Amino acid sequence: MASQGLLTPDLPLELQRDVQRKLGRCLLRLQQYEILLKALVAHGDIAGPPAGLQAVQDVQVACAQKKTLGALVGMLTERHLTSVEVDDSAEEPQGDSGMWFRFRFQVGLDASQQQDTKAALKELVELRNELVHHFLQRFNIWEHQGCIDADAYLDASFETIDGHYLTLRGWAQGMEEARALMASFMNTATFEDLLVNGIAPDGSVDWLASGAVRCLREAEARFATEGWTQLNTATTWIRAQHPDQHPQRYGCGSWRQVIHESRQFEIRRTMNKEQGRGEVWYRSRQEEASMQGKRSS
Repeated sequence: MASQGLLTPDLPLELQRDVQRKLGRCLLRLQQYEILLKALVAHGDIAGPPAGLQAVQDVQVACAQKKTLGALVGMLTERHLTSVEVDDSAEEPQGDSGMWFRFRFQVGLDASQQQDTKAALKELVELRNELVHHFLQRFNIWEHQGCIDADAYLDASFETIDGHYLTLRGWAQGMEEARALMASFMNTATFEDLLVNGIAPDGSVDWLASGAVRCLREAEARFATEGWTQLNTATTWIRAQHPDQHPQRYGCGSWRQVIHESRQFEIRRTMNKEQGRGEVWYRSRQEEASMQGKRSS
């Protein structure tokens, strides 16, 4: 056997160069695959409060950059390739009154497809390791037959790698389309109602996140007397300071109905003897006031 590093006389230099070129082509496509995979796992599952989503994404991007191909493939198969519908409700924060968003991209596969895909991805990682770490141990490209064998192996390897890349690119394009649709929705009045006022597209109200409750609490902080706030005083101030906040926006006929439907406040009625009329007062329920204090501290 000729020693490595010295070409045998009958070995065309072009043959060895073809092997080198095809090895480079495989490694470049693997790097393209890895870059795309990092983007998918970093952006394909993001959750948190609206104000914190960018920070969450930045952390995930930085984390993905440090992962090996094997680790990235593991994240892909565990998080994004599924044969069952995943219930996200158990992963949402418990007892948190703030708005919580989650974007998760998943590829639906039947059980057989899922197993086949996992096996194929495992083989891709092994192929990558073979090309990077063991190629020259396997093929003596300083001999004619070694170059012939390596050339055929690299052709087959590129076909495998490219197939995985095209599949992943299709998944990534699907994710980007979903993200674009979400971004489009976030620019609508419907989303603003959901984010700012707690009003879902179906008309249901998340009262804890609603602008109406937020305004009532703000008025309470300004005008409370011995812990109670006169409702007329609060609503007069709300109409002046937040004219866009009114009961009808939340499907209610009055602020008293808002207080009743939200279940965030206690209410009492008193008689103003000097003016000879009844008055309605409200205050935050004590457990809610305690929670509000903890969140603001």
